[in-house]
Amino acid sequence: MFKVELKRCYLNINDIIKSLFALQGELTNSMCFVNGQIAKLADIEKMGYDEFLTKCHLAMPLKLYKYFSNKECMVNDHPINYSIQALQNNTVYMQTPTEFDDVYDSEISVDYLEYEKLRLIEYCRRCNLSTEGLKTVDEIGNLFIKHLLDSFNEYGNFENIFKKDITSELENLSNRCFINQLIIELQSNNDLGQVIPKILQDEFKNKTQNIKKTFRTSCFATSPYSQLMWGGAYADFHKGFCLEYTVLPNDDAYKNIFNNLFPVIYSKIRANLTSLIAIQEDTEITYEYVWNLYFNGALRKSIDWAYQNEWRLLLPIKSDNPEDLNVKFFPITKVYLGNRMNSIERKKIIEICKEKQIPYVGVKRSQNYFEMQDCEIKCEDCYQYKMGLDEKNE
Repeated sequence: MFKVELKRCYLNINDIIKSLFALQGELTNSMCFVNGQIAKLADIEKMGYDEFLTKCHLAMPLKLYKYFSNKECMVNDHPINYSIQALQNNTVYMQTPTEFDDVYDSEISVDYLEYEKLRLIEYCRRCNLSTEGLKTVDEIGNLFIKHLLDSFNEYGNFENIFKKDITSELENLSNRCFINQLIIELQSNNDLGQVIPKILQDEFKNKTQNIKKTFRTSCFATSPYSQLMWGGAYADFHKGFCLEYTVLPNDDAYKNIFNNLFPVIYSKIRANLTSLIAIQEDTEITYEYVWNLYFNGALRKSIDWAYQNEWRLLLPIKSDNPEDLNVKFFPITKVYLGNRMNSIERKKIIEICKEKQIPYVGVKRSQNYFEMQDCEIKCEDCYQYKMGLDEKNE
């Protein structure tokens, strides 16, 4: 029943709801949705980065869709319509997760109290101090503080607090940063019992914030007919538009794009990565570490969002320059115009489509089902479209 075999999926919201109801009790904690299919979380995690990427390539939809609000925003006192730019330039904007509507999006579950304890144990190790038998943060912290005081009394500074041979250049840099931060903090507060927690809190804050900045993301749907996508802010309540992109797996021009597209993993539970984050603080980044960030962060969302059946483009872009954040994507092969888009805006989009020779179609409500569908009447021949233009010209 639960084969870990990602396939191309064209699942609609009704299928997702039926599948959700099929998952009862304890099963919900061990299962997930990936590309519209039910799978065991443990089986997905065991794949690792390389196997998951390979299966993603085999399962990737031939078409991806992105909904746009078609709204202007003010930038440096000038109105800019980023939706129109995306259509005209065939680009997608790479966002940081802090800009998303899901407060959990790309959020790594890290417990500070556990992190604080693990970091204290690590610093004690570097000082050649045994923490065996010490169970609480206070006990470990007091041992560390006593060592700092003893070292300062012996040498008149903190340069010799770390006794253990360093294991890497990153660890050496970490030691240096800790000593520098210790000296800075002691200039305004000479209570080590307050200074050490402050340094660890700053470490924690910087680490968790930097994790979110590791990747920038652009999100895609697998259907142009999602009422929840049309009816929300994504498409400005049916007043925006949706772009269709044709995936070209064998075109070298899009190789980097193709290799960095992944389906979102929807689940009920979140994994605690405190131990991983605390240990990785001063070591080289490995594939295993990146996979953990993908599996438990950048690609993990609550089961509540499963209706989106989302695919994500993840790129390690560090720049804040807007020009670097708009990335060329697969070619636009169709434009879907929202059901409530007014005639003036519709005319603007149609003119761009004609100029770029991109097919377009209006989206209408079905008469018999609660579904959106293509309108069989060409927009320019629709009486409502013509009336809207006439009213504007009066």
